[in-house]
Amino acid sequence: MRRFAIPIVFLIVAVLFCVWWYSPTQVLKRRTAALLSALSLEVGQGKANRHLGVYSLNELLARHVELETPTIDEANGSFEREELEAGFSWLCEQAKQTRFEMEILRSITITGEKANVKLTLTGLVELPTYKPADGSYDVSFDWVKEKDAWRLSKAVWNKIP
Repeated sequence: MRRFAIPIVFLIVAVLFCVWWYSPTQVLKRRTAALLSALSLEVGQGKANRHLGVYSLNELLARHVELETPTIDEANGSFEREELEAGFSWLCEQAKQTRFEMEILRSITITGEKANVKLTLTGLVELPTYKPADGSYDVSFDWVKEKDAWRLSKAVWNKIP
């Protein structure tokens, strides 16, 4: 009986880890981090590497995404996934750098097939002539569960004074 104790304990720990790892809360944390990472473009990063982020972005977006931000008027509204990919592709070409770093994850609320993630982040979008985003933001991401994964359906950004 003792020789089975260690494998049984290991199996229980592995099952508990998998339950935790694949729980909706943990999946949404990872999807949010992946979104911020995909939107971040480093100084000196090659164009090919930057454009690979479009593919990462594609798997995170719902078919229709609503954006609200007080700092960039052109970024407000409801957009098709393809429109956002094209806009991000333009940003990959034009931006000196973009950086989005999560500072505080305030809450994750899951209601059936919908979820809301509220966080505070530090963001920077540096274009050749100006910085349309630079500072701290309160952000709310709405996610919807589709057949294959959680996908972003709405993002609301508010500058913290």
